[in-house]
Amino acid sequence: MNIISFLNAHLRCSPVIIAAASQIFFLTGCSRIDESDTHPNTFVFARGSDAQKLDPADIDDGESVNTLAQICEGLVRFKSGTLDIQPWLARSYTIAKDGLSYTFELREGVRFHDGTPLNAKTALFTFERQLDATHPAHFLKASFQYWKNLFQEIKTVRATGPMTIEFKLNEPNASILYSLATFPAWLISPLAFESHGEAIVRRPIGTGPYRFVDWKPNQAIILEKNQDYWGAQASFERLVLRTIPDNTVRLLELKAGKIHALDGLQPAELVELFNNNKYTIHSQPGMNVGYIAISNFAKRLRSPAIRRAIAMAIDRKAIVDLALDGFAIVAEYPIPPGFLGEPDNGPPPISHNPEAARIILNEYPDLLKRPIELHTFTAPRPYFPDPLKIASLIRNDLEKVNLKVEIITRDFKSHLVAARRGNFELALLGWSGDNGDPDNFLATFFASWAAVEDSATNISFYKNKAMDKLLITGRQQTDLKQRQKTYEQAMLIWARDLPLIPLIHTEQIVVTRSEVTGFQLQKTANLFFGPIGWQSL
Repeated sequence: MNIISFLNAHLRCSPVIIAAASQIFFLTGCSRIDESDTHPNTFVFARGSDAQKLDPADIDDGESVNTLAQICEGLVRFKSGTLDIQPWLARSYTIAKDGLSYTFELREGVRFHDGTPLNAKTALFTFERQLDATHPAHFLKASFQYWKNLFQEIKTVRATGPMTIEFKLNEPNASILYSLATFPAWLISPLAFESHGEAIVRRPIGTGPYRFVDWKPNQAIILEKNQDYWGAQASFERLVLRTIPDNTVRLLELKAGKIHALDGLQPAELVELFNNNKYTIHSQPGMNVGYIAISNFAKRLRSPAIRRAIAMAIDRKAIVDLALDGFAIVAEYPIPPGFLGEPDNGPPPISHNPEAARIILNEYPDLLKRPIELHTFTAPRPYFPDPLKIASLIRNDLEKVNLKVEIITRDFKSHLVAARRGNFELALLGWSGDNGDPDNFLATFFASWAAVEDSATNISFYKNKAMDKLLITGRQQTDLKQRQKTYEQAMLIWARDLPLIPLIHTEQIVVTRSEVTGFQLQKTANLFFGPIGWQSL
């Protein structure tokens, strides 16, 4: 059930505006928003968690990405609402026939927020600092994990003219152009590093429609309009991204007129907004998966039989119905539905069968002696709007097959720290796709190069040479039928070993005041506030 169907089923009233639009959030400070027809100077968006850091080369959480999406831009980007590539800071690009060279002609007249002009030399800084471990801005405390995950085939990047840069690859990479539209490839000013050193992780300087002003941790990030922006000017003088962890409080702030937009609400929490023409509900299927990871460091859970029993014990349809009000779908595979690599034939690899799970687990009496730790977090995420309730449902399911479970709850930042070290037995987490390619899910979850302590996206720390070989082959193939076969083989290995259990795919949901115009949900779940405007009702 999608969110529109849910709301129609729960209300008998005339419909209001419900849009499939872009995931962008805004807020307006602590004072009440002016209810008059006056265009506000400040736009305020509320979210459940704060950013972790603001270095596009060294982040992987949505709040950090969506903050930087207002400040920084890339050579190319996804056309709004699609996964189609369009030139952006580059005015054009060419790809060599052998797929080993990508050349970009930069746009004239663009400046970073500190006045640094965009040219080949200044653009190279963003890529050289990630490629070259000896670069002074290749910070020791940074992992640059996305570069390792998405760009490992890049051999060199160089200026071939004052406004031209060229990437040379060791091997073809079918998704490299799409990856260059993602946040690790967003440009930052080299002068920012010269002026602030490693402090740039909290003081980003890009080319985007908004510029960084201040960051009050766990309260708000404050941005201001870039008056010298090369593109269409932002409609608001200031953009404030507030952190409000509790769903109920965020909703109350919206109703009290203290914010303009928010995300992270449950469908049941939206019912009272549905017949109120002050608000617009934006929704679309999310390119995401929420999952439960099984740490390879948890010795007693290494047996594939035990993992399969755990998977069979979990009623994923009940999670959809009870924790998400039916507005998600069961995840059969660790990629979104319809993605390349989804097997064409055969039954799903996991079915709900608690009786079979109980029979398997009875063969492992030592496993039943002490509780299994299930780690979760408090703040809502796009893939888990209510992680505590989901954890509780999973605990109930596992206890029905005689597995005792202790739920370990942390704030999201602390949860990530533990997860990236594999410091758990079972852990809830999820992933929203960056570039629309199956490699962005499968390599993220299963590649050995993604299992690096303190920066792991492969938080199970699963390592398998056959899987690695398939993942490398798949990203080099340009023939879609060949890639499909390669990823189907990878799926067989995943289904055999089960380092993670996919649970659900959720919808993107954002609520804005109805005066807000130009808001569009993105396939990648990124939020772009620059294009939005305000129209009095």
